[in-house]
Amino acid sequence: MSKPTIILWSILSFIVSGIYVFYGLMMLQVEQLPALPFIAASMAFGYGLITIYLLSLAWTKTDKSLVQMTKYIALIMLVVQIALTLAAGKASGIEWLGILIMSLMIGINWFSIKSVSEYHSQD
Repeated sequence: MSKPTIILWSILSFIVSGIYVFYGLMMLQVEQLPALPFIAASMAFGYGLITIYLLSLAWTKTDKSLVQMTKYIALIMLVVQIALTLAAGKASGIEWLGILIMSLMIGINWFSIKSVSEYHSQD
């Protein structure tokens, strides 16, 4: 993959991670937030910060473990989000569409970090 393409994927990944951080911050500012939304907001905020950090590490280091860490973090985020959706008792089509969109966003982050890591290992 060419460097401009990888840069575009990285920018998209940064935007996605920023959305997670923004969502988490906005939800955590709500007074008397119930337990399940608090967990979801905390997970989104943490996931956004971690993926921004891992993406920046992928650009500066040639460590293959970054891809593995990203894969496990993405899997944990997806499983927790599905569990929170089912625990809230909402399993209609709209909630599953939200999980699908979230999984695409997580996939963008994983693919971006993987691409950057592979690009640096070729040099």
